[in-house]
Amino acid sequence: MNSKVLPVISEFFRDREIFITGGTGFLGKALIEKILYSCPDVKKIYLLLRSKRGVSVSDRLAQLKSSEIFSRIRQKDEVLLEKLVPLEGNSMSLKLGLSDHDLKQLENVSVIIHSAASVRFDDPLPKAILMNTGSAREVCLIAENLKNLKALAHISTTYCNPKYSVIEEKVYPPLADWRQAIKLAENLDPDVLDILAPKYMNFQPNTYTFTKSLAEQIMKEYSRKLPIFIFRPSIVAPSVKEPLVGWVDNFNGITGMLAAAGSGLIRISYASAKVHCNFQPLDVVTRSLIIAIWKQGCSPSLDVVVYNCACNQAKEVGGQEIYELCVKTSSKVPLDEIVWMPNGRITSCYYFYKIYLLLHVIPGMIVDTILKAFKKKPMALDVMRKFHFASSSLSYFMFNDWYFVNDNFFDLMNDIKTEDMEEFSFDFYEIVSMEDYVYESAIGGRRYLLNQPDENLPRARQNYKRFWYLDFSLKVIFWIGFLYYVITRYNLFCFNGNASLLEKIK
Repeated sequence: MNSKVLPVISEFFRDREIFITGGTGFLGKALIEKILYSCPDVKKIYLLLRSKRGVSVSDRLAQLKSSEIFSRIRQKDEVLLEKLVPLEGNSMSLKLGLSDHDLKQLENVSVIIHSAASVRFDDPLPKAILMNTGSAREVCLIAENLKNLKALAHISTTYCNPKYSVIEEKVYPPLADWRQAIKLAENLDPDVLDILAPKYMNFQPNTYTFTKSLAEQIMKEYSRKLPIFIFRPSIVAPSVKEPLVGWVDNFNGITGMLAAAGSGLIRISYASAKVHCNFQPLDVVTRSLIIAIWKQGCSPSLDVVVYNCACNQAKEVGGQEIYELCVKTSSKVPLDEIVWMPNGRITSCYYFYKIYLLLHVIPGMIVDTILKAFKKKPMALDVMRKFHFASSSLSYFMFNDWYFVNDNFFDLMNDIKTEDMEEFSFDFYEIVSMEDYVYESAIGGRRYLLNQPDENLPRARQNYKRFWYLDFSLKVIFWIGFLYYVITRYNLFCFNGNASLLEKIK
């Protein structure tokens, strides 16, 4: 691809209308922010939204606009946020639940980004099929009617083909017929389909990977007549530098480990210490995705292109190393409220994990009782339960390694023009160490996810020190008591032995 004759990325997006599903998700919000900030001449961004828990679509849009993630947009030009246009719908419905009027509004859309998905691993199969597979079909059916469409980006995952140890940048053979799967989800009794799920899914680890794999089959089929590419991020982690350093809005990946270790409640993790973690910072994902859209729009491919947005094997971090880093960081960036001195270990022995976790129940009950006494909401046992279920659902991925081929992904860096390097270059690994990245992720988790002000850090560190001294003191008391018991028992044994010997001599 000769980038010299192509427009710069911001020029490509000038006056374009974009349609995004999943715009309120972690990646979706960051993507919207980056497009508005770096491509301010974009005409409109249509967002698929649904009313949720009694909150209307217009109110949800207002909440989105007021999010912390758009702070630099508000500083630059708040009018840019007026380019966001809500369309009421539902990813699980036919035509995405859009009215004829809203479908009419989309007629000038030239870029579609399909990011909507349920990332829950334990979703019932019918729900996962309708959400992750059915929505992909509906997006393609809508895209067929768009005369100006230049690019359709389907956001998948590097883990949708987990049975292969080497994941290439290609669409793998189907696990099932996607048409039949959607028909079953729409017509078969949900309980019956759930019973058949393990066999029907070809014993995939969960409904998420299975349904995302089916969605790729849809995209491959429709790529014969639509400008589709598949973008597969690995684990999406907090941002390195934009829109905000360490920005995050969920407990997945590193943030979850930091919160679990930092609370002092969770002191053991069920995983293999030898398995490596492959994750990409949020801004790496958004920047590279925008480049891929630009490339597809300017130089369409004749076949579906797949991008494995995964870090190189040399940059992967071992499970033991990342866990130790999280525990270490918890001492530098402690949470405002901890129940004990953060510490922990990784074990691959399931029975040891269960026994160790069971021993946490009594302290958890004590913590909840104390919280109730102070008229606070009990949460210790609830956190333990959620962490246990999360560990169980992730166990397949915590005991297996994959090698991700990512030539197409890194070639994106070679395609962009020199003028776009500052705004869209995504090779951040040379400018930040893993220790610094985890530290900034911990700060970001406190600030943006847990709403704990930076001003509270000195007090949190003092609180951490008190727990350290208390923990150290109890350990000293325990070992002194243990040694005293052993020595006493030994002396008693020797005394009884000598007394018996004297009697025999007599």
